[in-house]
Formats: sequence, structure tokens, C-alpha cells
Amino acid sequence: MKRLEQLPEITDKALGGLTAGQHLKLRIEKAAVNPAPQRRRASAWVPALSFALVLALALGIGIPALNAQPDQPLITTQAAGTNGVGNEISLLDLNNGVNIQQSGEKPSYRSLWAKGDGGSFPLIGIQGRYYRMMSTPDSVSSKLLGSSLGTVAEFTTEPSLSGTDIVLSNKVSQGSEVYAIKGMDTTLVAAEVNGSYRLFQRVSFNGSALRGSEDLADTLQVAGRIKSMELSDVGVITDSATCEDLFSTLTSCASYESSGSISAKQSLLIHLDNGLTVQLAVKNDKLAACGTWSCPEFFEEFEAAAN
Repeated sequence: MKRLEQLPEITDKALGGLTAGQHLKLRIEKAAVNPAPQRRRASAWVPALSFALVLALALGIGIPALNAQPDQPLITTQAAGTNGVGNEISLLDLNNGVNIQQSGEKPSYRSLWAKGDGGSFPLIGIQGRYYRMMSTPDSVSSKLLGSSLGTVAEFTTEPSLSGTDIVLSNKVSQGSEVYAIKGMDTTLVAAEVNGSYRLFQRVSFNGSALRGSEDLADTLQVAGRIKSMELSDVGVITDSATCEDLFSTLTSCASYESSGSISAKQSLLIHLDNGLTVQLAVKNDKLAACGTWSCPEFFEEFEAAAN
């Protein structure tokens, strides 16, 4: 490849010695002002002279610019991705399979309760207290298992027809052991399903919710263990102290409405320090898991904290 400095010499040879002097410029201007009236085609030398003029000007301007050091890079680069991570959703993937959102973005609705195949949802009943299987985690660590709460005495596809004085299930095999999650036996239990220990959360079932003198705090034994809270369509709070204050408002101000459930497209997810997550269904100012509760104060405080 020839050097750039030889470009003028190469151009002179290619054009056969044509130059764009003052005399040539005047001839071009005169031809443009007084064209021949009967001629339909320009003389062959006019385009050549025009090209010579343009090329000479281009060489006079372009070659110094090419040799000069540019003030700014001709090509700018930027790493893929985004620099502003403050408002982006980042995910902390725990071993339990629940993705915890870590920013102030409004999370979409999601439910962690497992769905049934047709009849009742998959559950365990323990002397009138009912626990619904969670879709995550796929397996509960044996380190989280507490004392045994008994063995499944009855496996049934119609748990609503069974008594409340036994341990029963429509998902866990008869004879299987049911374990408390350490320190949370009235909130979470675990039992073996298809070779893995699965998590079950306390819920209402068949008109049965609270037992005896229980209140909301008894069915949600999570105080002092909360890492973050996620309310779909509202926000995520990752400061544990703020979450504990919000939970205190919930348990002290919520009023019990019924033993039923609600049809909702919002959920409150409470992520715990043991890697597990509990859930309440949300509709307007009501929350439901084990019974339905009304607590507008909680939602007002949560929205203020999320913003």
C-alpha cells in the first residue's frame, strides 16, 4: 500500500498535469455564465477541469486534516450495560430459590403458594391448623428442621371432610414425619414430598383459621427475623429495622375480619434471615393468610417508607 504523503504525486500523474490555477477558474466561471446556446452537451474537458478544481481544494484541506492529531477520538466506546444501578432491580439469589428484589422499583405480583391439581391446594392439617405448601424452595435444608409435630395419619384427596384431631395431608404420604421450622412451628412446617423436604405456611382452610386465643402474631412468628419486605405494585424495603417497625404496626393495628381468604393480585412477601419467605395475599387495605385482616395503617406506612 502506498504512503499517504505520495497522494499529490499520484494525483498529478493520474490527471496528466492538469492544475486548478486562476486562469482555469476564470474559464470555468465564464463558461457557466455564458453557455453556448445550441450545444446540448458540455465539452468533454469541462467535467475534467471541474474535477481538477474540486480535487485540488480537497487535497489542500483534507491532507493537513489527516496528518493533524485529532482533539477527540474518532470512535467512542461504552461498556455494555448501565452505569446507573441505583434505580435498577438487582436480585439476590438465595439457596431457597426466591429472588429478592433489592431496589425501590415497584415489583410485579407473584405468589409463592403452590397450586392444587384440581381440588384443594396441597396442604397439611395438624389438629385443626392448616399449612399450605410453598412453590419455593424446592428443598428445605435439614438444618432448619426443628422438632417433630407428628406423622401423617391420614392421606386424603378430600381434606375438608376429615376431622381436626389428627395429622392429615393431601400431598404428604401417610406415615411421613412433619417437622416444625425452628422457632416457627405455628407459621412454617416441613415434610418430605417426592424425596425432598418442602415448606408449608400457615393458612385458612375450610372456614378454619385461628385456634383458641391466637392472634396475627401467633400465625406469623417472624418478628426479629425480617430482612426485607416486598409489596407488589408498591415497592421493596430492604432496611431490616424499617421492616420490623412495619411488622410491629401490622400486628398491633390489624383487625381480624374473617376466617376466609381474599381474591387478590397483590402480595406481601416477607423475606427472613433463615433464607425462607412467607406471604400474605393483599387486596385494598386487607391482608390474608391465616384469616383475613384489615390494616390501613400498615399500607400507609409502607408506601411512605418505600418512597
